[in-house]
Amino acid sequence: MSNQVIITAPVHSFLLETLQDKGFELLYEPEITYEALTAIIANAHGIIVTTRLKIDAAILEKANQLKWIGRIGSGMELIDTAFAASKNIKCVSSPEGNRTTVGEHTLGLLLNLMNHIHSAYKEVQAGKWIRDANRADELTGKTVGIIGFGNTGTAFAKLLSGFDVQILAHDIYRTNFETDQIKAASLEWIQAEADVISLHLPLTHLTKHYANEAFFNRLVRRPYFISTCRGSVTDTASLLKAFQNDQIRGAGLDVLENEPLSKLTHQEMALLTDLQAFPNFILTPHIAGYSQEAYYKMALVVLEKLDLI
Repeated sequence: MSNQVIITAPVHSFLLETLQDKGFELLYEPEITYEALTAIIANAHGIIVTTRLKIDAAILEKANQLKWIGRIGSGMELIDTAFAASKNIKCVSSPEGNRTTVGEHTLGLLLNLMNHIHSAYKEVQAGKWIRDANRADELTGKTVGIIGFGNTGTAFAKLLSGFDVQILAHDIYRTNFETDQIKAASLEWIQAEADVISLHLPLTHLTKHYANEAFFNRLVRRPYFISTCRGSVTDTASLLKAFQNDQIRGAGLDVLENEPLSKLTHQEMALLTDLQAFPNFILTPHIAGYSQEAYYKMALVVLEKLDLI
């Protein structure tokens, strides 16, 4: 039986050292292509992946000795988990490892927007000292809608517990999570009453373009819109229309429908350029789950779920 593990992305040294201590032969190929992985996967006992490569039925068909797939981070949309299960291949992910940093990044984007931090700094860089037009909106006293109340949604809610806010949480899979501060809510309730809406959804056939034109058209209170989940959960063209129609007060994204920037089509780049013209728009390069602490914790969680520590 093979003891080869293919590492397809940069990982914390703790993961590499632990696998080596367990007697595995490591092929560390953080830049490997789909085609190159297909050519060597037949001998693999395990593979470690992130969001860069699709692990579909075609590649799994060749993985005759594969026993497990370890996903660093959250979201299994690039892995054909059903086909893997049919071949008795164990699939694990590690959303518990980076949920705290995603929650913190989400709060950072929101406070940045509400306090005009980034846009005001750009004005200062341009030699402008503008105060009245940069009056902040306080988070205290607001209603925050969290759509998707799994690992990162609950982490964001935990951070919000220090603010005097009402939280409306919507999740079609979870129940019995209500507290004095958190209420289970329908999407319509959130669209009607939220001053802030934050998306924490996986990417599935149900959530593709979840935030579309109809979604934004139903917003009542011109909320701040935040997304640190998957880029394709938000329809970029509809987000731009929401800005143009003054349906949102601002938007903070950590993700795009297509990443990185070098992959954007001409049309996608044009949409992004139009969004960046709005001072109340912030985009970070998919780093919400990238803290130093999460880098280690995600490795730890994967190893624990694979019963390797």
